[in-house]
Amino acid sequence: IIYNNALHVLSSLCVLCGQAPLNTKIVGGQNAAPGSWPWQVSMRYQGSHVCGGSLINNQWILSAAHCFALISGWTMVLGLQTQQGTNPNSVSVSVSSITVNPNYNGNTNDNDLALVQLSSTVSFSDYIQPICLAASGSTFYNGTETWVTGWGNIHPLPSVSLPSPGTLQEVQVPVVGNGKCNCLYGPGSITDNMLCAGLLAGGKDSCQGDSGGPLVVKQGSVWVQAGIVSFGNGCAEPNYPGVYTRVSQYQSWISSVITSNLPGFVTYFSSGTNSDVTCTATAAVISSMNVLFSSIPLFLFPSLLLIDTLF
Repeated sequence: IIYNNALHVLSSLCVLCGQAPLNTKIVGGQNAAPGSWPWQVSMRYQGSHVCGGSLINNQWILSAAHCFALISGWTMVLGLQTQQGTNPNSVSVSVSSITVNPNYNGNTNDNDLALVQLSSTVSFSDYIQPICLAASGSTFYNGTETWVTGWGNIHPLPSVSLPSPGTLQEVQVPVVGNGKCNCLYGPGSITDNMLCAGLLAGGKDSCQGDSGGPLVVKQGSVWVQAGIVSFGNGCAEPNYPGVYTRVSQYQSWISSVITSNLPGFVTYFSSGTNSDVTCTATAAVISSMNVLFSSIPLFLFPSLLLIDTLF
């Protein structure tokens, strides 16, 4: 339910979500300032960062289903800035349960989302805040600016051996309409449950280590999660935008799993008109052949994040 153009959201309690008090500057492809993305979660398996996630209330995290080949051994770290060194504002919490969407298809990556219940509630601060979720009926037109964050790889080339960034990264990328994206990946590859974002020229994208992390948009002063990092064809490759789980398709399912203290849902409306295109049959065939013979898709890796090709 929206009140005052998404400034206030109601669930079972009056919940204020999507607030980032310390986020004063947004620039793509660089270190994120501490507290800029207070819903960002580092999901660690046996102590190592594997996937990202987003805090959606004081006890639940939203992430990608493909992160959870194994259910036990996870710890969620909130309020984290760097994977090395000290993090005075971070909190580590064990996991009570993991619920993977029952319709998740590992072959197509359709319905790629999961909910993680923490073993205890967390207290909010400037560095730990829940993100609002895109409600049913939200629209994300071609060209809508989004932001993706995480600790994943920062170079797309497999021949370049670089460590994942120690500091949380942020990058700004535009939505690519599903029609165009389906043409690029091949007919039927992109379902209504997916959302694409990235530069068609390449250079900025999510990559290994970012899987499950949030793709967010801003409406007024409120941040809204539009997508969950899911898969792609390589990292930051030209004509292959990143593919994200479309959060607005799952309001009912999320509300059925989290039965009390529901997350805040906001209906996001893109401005202007949608400039998405329908591809030609010839282009679709060429695109599907490119996918078949190109590098290994990201969804074959355990996790994905963002790239700014500066090397």
